[in-house]
Amino acid sequence: MLLSELAKLATRIDETPSMYGFSPVSWLIEIDQQGRPIGTSLMTPMVEESRKGKKRGKKIIVPHIGRTVGIQPKLLADTGEYVLGAARSTSKPERVAECHQQFKDLVANCFSATQEPAVEAILKFLESWDPVQQRSQFSLNLQLPSEFDASEVITFRVHFSDAPALIPAENKANLEKVQQFWAAYTSGETASDRQERPMGWCLVTGTYGPLEQRLPFFIKGLPNGQPSGTALVSANSVAFESFGLANSLTSPISRPAAEGFAKALNALIASENDSLRIGDSVYVWWVQQGAEAVDLKILGKPRDPLNSKRIQNLLKSPITAQKTSEKTSAALAQRFFAIALTANNARAVIRSWIDVTIESVNHNLKIWFQGQKIDSLYEENREFFGLYELAACAYREPKDMLSRTPTALFLAAIEGRPLPADLLDRLLRRIRVEGGSITHTRAALLKLILTLEGKINMNEPQNAMESLTRNPQFQDEQLGDRLAYHAGRLLAQVDRIQYAALGKVNAPIADRYYGSMSISPCYLLGKIIGKAQANLSKLRKEKPGQHNRFQEELEEILSKIPDRDLPNLPSRLSMQQQAIFAIGYYHQQAHNRQQIRDRAANSV
Repeated sequence: MLLSELAKLATRIDETPSMYGFSPVSWLIEIDQQGRPIGTSLMTPMVEESRKGKKRGKKIIVPHIGRTVGIQPKLLADTGEYVLGAARSTSKPERVAECHQQFKDLVANCFSATQEPAVEAILKFLESWDPVQQRSQFSLNLQLPSEFDASEVITFRVHFSDAPALIPAENKANLEKVQQFWAAYTSGETASDRQERPMGWCLVTGTYGPLEQRLPFFIKGLPNGQPSGTALVSANSVAFESFGLANSLTSPISRPAAEGFAKALNALIASENDSLRIGDSVYVWWVQQGAEAVDLKILGKPRDPLNSKRIQNLLKSPITAQKTSEKTSAALAQRFFAIALTANNARAVIRSWIDVTIESVNHNLKIWFQGQKIDSLYEENREFFGLYELAACAYREPKDMLSRTPTALFLAAIEGRPLPADLLDRLLRRIRVEGGSITHTRAALLKLILTLEGKINMNEPQNAMESLTRNPQFQDEQLGDRLAYHAGRLLAQVDRIQYAALGKVNAPIADRYYGSMSISPCYLLGKIIGKAQANLSKLRKEKPGQHNRFQEELEEILSKIPDRDLPNLPSRLSMQQQAIFAIGYYHQQAHNRQQIRDRAANSV
């Protein structure tokens, strides 16, 4: 299904001729219609500057073929070993000679089939070329440039007396006969090829015909993958083979299908509008033909001004839990597809793939961003966070982040699925290790996790838990949910009282007790309250105004934890309740800091 949809996408977005692809061409051999070199140099450099300022071959669309260890020439544009028979220092001379001969034979076959004048000019040059002396009989004084590397790609530009010069290998030349020859040559349409190539049913298209033993195009642009590309389907060990089928034949695929899904996937990966990169993972998406486009760049940089505006527009419509049976058939027909990819050296790894309706994606994205909204500890209020920020906040260092973490977040944003329990466990442990350090990002992730688990009801603003909630109502409420929230508030308030009474100390109450109290609050309530009373006594004598404010707030929190309920409460909080504890702690911190800012503003 996935490969079929990618192959369909290729028919909409890929206009390159069959078996043509991008290749970095570094050199042009300028020749006339008789195959004679033109100019004072045998070759002209064809380079462009990369983003990092390095010189590299100019990428143009030329004939392509998948090549591993065997000798397989590419039509009209190939490396120096094939085009000129120029050997690299590590190459075997007899193999290079065979590469050059097969390249020349391929050009001869192309001319025989097409009678194209530009191809004839290239053939004449090749017939005049001496691969041993590395000179053309037409111009014995012209030599290869000193900076030439035989591994670089070379092609030809043919100059005509009565027509503009053209590069026959490039798709822009629009040499239809050459393109048709290459398509037939690589597809195994000739009788001799049919005898050599395996036949069978293509799993992607369902048609019978020649199958690809090795897929013709690699997937490029994946982090940790080989620069030359990674294979989407392959079996290079007996352990992966079945019924005697090796390489790509373990999953029979025809050349048109293999070319189509590879080109489509490469186009998505290369597109800034249709892909997102986080750590070692790449995420791509597309929609069914005729469907409304979905922009998921908002998941990467939600605070970008344009993305922020898109999110606000998305959130304007109400969140409704609409069942599939209530959706119209037209909405059901509009499909959305997404893939999460990583690479393992020579192989592309599909971590997950999604096939849902566009309507459900928009609905889930609303919940995703609404679920993140929570007050900031500081005056600057960043409402939303990107996938990278949310994933990294659960780790000590971003470099420690596992690829499955952003992938889980990506899938949750699109499908509305709950996040895995190990992410919540990792986040809670990180907070405990750091003595209750709950940043805005961590608080947003905690609230998002509870929202996706259905614990927080986003349809009721008073229970959306965006700010301090004195009487929270949780979905499917369990014994201990409210205790967890108010116990977190209590710890934050006692810590604030200590700071007001003693100033900065080496071991604040929160640092000392957050870890144990976030797991088993009942055992520590008495001790925490006792420490609060001791510090309140000091404030009563030195700062009576602050004492009264803190006393009132403390009494309000304690009123939510009645003594009669304590014997029935769980001795140990569940992970979900530990998250609620953390949110209560964070809410009280944010509330206290906002009060400080308000008093400072009023005193001016």
